[in-house]
Amino acid sequence: MYTLYHFQISCSSAVKMALEVIGAEHKTVIVDLFEGAQHNADFMAVNPLGKLPVLVDGSHTFTQGEAILIYLSQKHKNAQLMPDLASVDGMEALKWLNFVASSLHGHFTKIFHPEKVSTDHDSVKQNAEEEIVKLLNFVSDRLAQSPYLAGEKPTLADLYFAVVLGWGQVLSFDLLTRFPEFEVYKKRLQTTFPQSETLQNI
Repeated sequence: MYTLYHFQISCSSAVKMALEVIGAEHKTVIVDLFEGAQHNADFMAVNPLGKLPVLVDGSHTFTQGEAILIYLSQKHKNAQLMPDLASVDGMEALKWLNFVASSLHGHFTKIFHPEKVSTDHDSVKQNAEEEIVKLLNFVSDRLAQSPYLAGEKPTLADLYFAVVLGWGQVLSFDLLTRFPEFEVYKKRLQTTFPQSETLQNI
């Protein structure tokens, strides 16, 4: 039995999707980011950084979403969420996972929390959005060549990118109107993983 500390709009949704796809028994502890629950003493005792996600597996507590996702994919290899990590296909999947988790997520974080970058919040948000558009164009070009980010089969990178697509409401434009191919992609992913309720509702 896993325990996932989670909030639905956060990147912890990628871990929730992975657990659902795997079919792993788990319970969810909601940490309401809007109410600042990540700073409460109880949660800080679990993760002193005050960040989601956190996954508890027996006596082990894991933090950092990308690392948790890789851990789950390697522990539950039958789910085929990642290729052999020591292969060229595995490297491609890891590359795309890092791209989404670091590059794309990083710029969205600047929009969510511009105060952590500068007192000029509008400039921070504008600059971040310009970078996000460049990255989304890169993803769009990729998906014109293959059905999923790392190739013919979905990987953890796709689950993470599905979460990022759900953050489009913070942008100054409608993401799925500007990039209608992402709507087609999301539906393809939902069809591939019908067992993930989180993915169906993102």
